Amino acid sequence: MRIYKSKVMNSYSIILLCTVTMMMVCGCVNTPQKSSESKFSNVQQEHFDKMLAANKKKSFDFGNDIQEREFNDSVKLAIGEYMDSTKLFINWKAQIQHISSYETGDNSMALSFELEYAPEEYRKVTFDVNYVVPKDSLDSDKIYKTVKNLRDYSTVYFDGFIRTKANGEAHYNYSLSDDHLMHSYPDFKFFIVDINPESKGDTISGNLRKAIDLSFKAIEPLKQNFRKEISKKESDRRVAEIAPLFKSAKEKLTNEERAYINRLTEALTVNFVYAE
Repeated sequence: MRIYKSKVMNSYSIILLCTVTMMMVCGCVNTPQKSSESKFSNVQQEHFDKMLAANKKKSFDFGNDIQEREFNDSVKLAIGEYMDSTKLFINWKAQIQHISSYETGDNSMALSFELEYAPEEYRKVTFDVNYVVPKDSLDSDKIYKTVKNLRDYSTVYFDGFIRTKANGEAHYNYSLSDDHLMHSYPDFKFFIVDINPESKGDTISGNLRKAIDLSFKAIEPLKQNFRKEISKKESDRRVAEIAPLFKSAKEKLTNEERAYINRLTEALTVNFVYAE
């Protein structure tokens, strides 16, 4: 399903066209093992947070605004590159808050909420989610149904990825004037792919992993064509090579896993089509 606002829904047919032809996670989704000596039960989440903590420590070392601005820009790009490598957060733990919904047109609703964790005093990490659902899917969409029945400030476990800009930077939910907050209180725009009130574990099935890998691989030629880096003919050729592999992989998935892949592929499409 979707994490984009009203202008996205105005081009909904374009998104569906891209989503049908592409499919989920290139490269590899790193499935973490549990850490025995950590405040996190998820190694992937722990590694990400260590990177954020190191950035906060470095941010105190600069003697003027120019040095600070250049460092902040480098961090935004580094986290964007981190997402290119990691691809997908799996089974991260956070507190959900500010749950709300609003109409984005005659035929869709947007679900809005924040996912937040606080690893230490004077530091917290927030993922800001806007997830658009057609009104005729409200009773069947897993994300909408799950979040609708949660209380604010309850614990959840989620999958997803940080939104990135056209220049490859991570998309913070700040204006430039608020960049001083990005290390102590980073707030990222985020695409949600799955959410649960209980942990589902940090591993995914082999069949789902394969479908995820093919999805990320398939998005690349579509993204490159959209950015005018390759021709549509070349993009179509590459997608055609992947399509039968993806079709075969998807046939091996459960209904729930297919829905997961559909949410992921649509989020990946929106991420590059509406990159700022």
